[in-house]
Amino acid sequence: MKFFNTIILAAGISAAMLSCTNELNIDPEGTPTEANFWKTENDLITGANAMYRPLSDSEFYGRGFFWFINASDDMVTGRSKSEADNVKNFSSNYIAAGDLETQWNKRYAVIGIANSVIRNADNIQASQAVKNKYVGEALFMSSRMYFELAYSYGNEKAGIPIVDRTQGPNPNPIPRAANVMENYNYIVNDLKKAAELLPTQAELPAKDYGRPHKAAAWALLAKVYLFMKDWKNAEYWANEVMTKGNRSLLNSYADVFKAENNYSSEYIWSIPSTPKFNAVGSILPG
Repeated sequence: MKFFNTIILAAGISAAMLSCTNELNIDPEGTPTEANFWKTENDLITGANAMYRPLSDSEFYGRGFFWFINASDDMVTGRSKSEADNVKNFSSNYIAAGDLETQWNKRYAVIGIANSVIRNADNIQASQAVKNKYVGEALFMSSRMYFELAYSYGNEKAGIPIVDRTQGPNPNPIPRAANVMENYNYIVNDLKKAAELLPTQAELPAKDYGRPHKAAAWALLAKVYLFMKDWKNAEYWANEVMTKGNRSLLNSYADVFKAENNYSSEYIWSIPSTPKFNAVGSILPG
């Protein structure tokens, strides 16, 4: 009898262990981490899409951004705004907050997402063409954010921090670049890589209109070179936009603002302004 009891007990333990093994052998649930997220093509697309989510916030390219740029001069905006007025008047007692402070934070958040896409793309089970497209987008978006930060906060004495994209999130302070030209050179290198990887506007399906493409990268390159006062390269890349990018002005300036011309030959790149992420939006692309 003891022998049979031993068999039954052993069988019960084995079944219990097998049951536990099956129960614990499940896919991770909850908030994804970098270690368990980047696996499939859909993960790559989802990760890349996350770069665009913050851009619909009203503080990013909406009223917060306009308060930010208006603070640089005596432009009248129709009503008072203590944050912008304190910055405009160089108040030494003012600590930035709200619309002005978030201009820095939100752009580095996008840079962080772009870096994660670039860092993990090689681990994804997807075709090289798909990887190239989304790495190109990430390089473009990172460059765009760095450029907007650099010309706002950088100068010949100090640039803005450049995040090491080969490493994961780092809570430690990152030193500023030596000067703004270091930032611009970094941006130029990334934009050239982006232009090589991105499709043309004509190659994008209609559902992807608004995503970066080659001419968008060339146009941003031209603008960065203008800020660098490198007129020769600025001219070269602007010419690439018009020739290889097939971009040209419409015959009538008024036509630019018509919805049917959203993606005309004059269009280069914009943030699609639709109610997809929030309750506001427009039929215009940006």
